[in-house]
Amino acid sequence: MYSLHQSRSRMSSKLQLLLLSLLLLLPMGSANPAAPADTIYYRNQPPDAAGHYDFEFQTSNGITTKAAGNENGAVGVVQYVSLEGLPVTFTYVADANGYQPSGDHAPKHLGRQLEYIRTHPAVDEAQSRSL
Repeated sequence: MYSLHQSRSRMSSKLQLLLLSLLLLLPMGSANPAAPADTIYYRNQPPDAAGHYDFEFQTSNGITTKAAGNENGAVGVVQYVSLEGLPVTFTYVADANGYQPSGDHAPKHLGRQLEYIRTHPAVDEAQSRSL
């Protein structure tokens, strides 16, 4: 019988392999990021009975997104062309350990925001709106 640690490690390895596969399939965009965008490619596989899903799309202004997941978590990659014309790519894993973005352009403040959300109680929206 696998321990919980072995099971998570095995799941993490599969997610990392899937993420690497998605990353290698991304084209490098070179379109004008300020131009209006048209959808070049769109594919969406909604969750099946076991919870497995995936989607991807690409736009004419250089945005590409791919993601896949199941009941154990998700992996994805986002790529776009910056206003300076530089390709920007970041990846993420979302699993039992939370949302984990990575890449040179992943928002640095995101970790602090996620920690704040994790450590503070949820807002009662109805009460908040009545104030």
